[in-house]
Amino acid sequence: MKRRICLWALIGFTVACCWAAFAFFTMPNPYFGRSAIVAITAPASLIGRSMPLSLYWFILLNGAIYALVGLLIEVLRPVNRHRLSN
Repeated sequence: MKRRICLWALIGFTVACCWAAFAFFTMPNPYFGRSAIVAITAPASLIGRSMPLSLYWFILLNGAIYALVGLLIEVLRPVNRHRLSN
């Protein structure tokens, strides 16, 4: 279970790094942060709308959010598997 949660965090970290690289290479795009796909794949961007986040905090926060989602999924997974087998 710990390995899968760490994998979720790594995926969130990687997604945020990809979005940061994309934003860096398309720098003068003012509507990039308001994109729906960015808000879905990088939920830390929603926090950045109310208060500015540095790039490092954005990446770390996105990894932490993905880890929390992974923890929630891993906790609820055995419950759903038990219900389906009965």
